[in-house]
Amino acid sequence: AFKVPLGVPEIINEGTDITVVSYGSMLRIIEEAIVRLVEEGISVEVIDIHTIKPLDEPAILESVSKTKKIVVAEEHQRLGGLASTIALLLAEEMPTPMAIVAVQDSFGESATPAELMKKYGLDADSIYQACKSLMNN
Repeated sequence: AFKVPLGVPEIINEGTDITVVSYGSMLRIIEEAIVRLVEEGISVEVIDIHTIKPLDEPAILESVSKTKKIVVAEEHQRLGGLASTIALLLAEEMPTPMAIVAVQDSFGESATPAELMKKYGLDADSIYQACKSLMNN
């Protein structure tokens, strides 16, 4: 049987300018945003956090201590998921500029997956804009 070690994130891409954390299907979307950022000379660290609990806090803190900025992208409400968990960790341990790309406290609707991802700001352009906003501040 295939076993994924719980609480062990995978660093998909090493970088020094900004950390982007996500999981699952959002990683494909992040890849599109990262291509644009790298073309602009921005070094992006991408971490796949496939389990929220237990959260590998040292891995997050190590990455953020290097990049000084973090974007959390998830196909979930902005409250109560990975973004909230990381925000609490950073508030307590290492206050860090952070952007959250997630559903903004609204109910779902029916449409194609691509249409819904764009409507709720979960597309590559939203991730790109979140990273650029942090880089410009």
